[in-house]
Amino acid sequence: MSLPLLIHITTPPTPDCEALEYALAMAAFDLDVRVLFSGRGLYWLTAGQQPRKPAGKNPEKLLAALPMYGIDEVARISGSVMGDVPFDDERFPALKDPAAWIAGRQVVTF
Repeated sequence: MSLPLLIHITTPPTPDCEALEYALAMAAFDLDVRVLFSGRGLYWLTAGQQPRKPAGKNPEKLLAALPMYGIDEVARISGSVMGDVPFDDERFPALKDPAAWIAGRQVVTF
């Protein structure tokens, strides 16, 4: 049996949205997946996201699809990189103890 997987997203959305597509693909294979956003990765969580290329995928829609794939544990590490940008604390809670949330998981960082 494999370790549960943590996808740690530290980079802003790219034209191909690889980070979330990877998370969705792993969940489609019935892996236990958590997603954590920090640093510049917090830009994924801003409202009003649009595709980064013609006919590209919308980051906001990919985020909305996470629960459909069984990815219910999604959180963020607060930081000053976003300034005063508000977050949906119910959907993307700020972790008080990120180390405990990460412990015992295989981590893949984007």
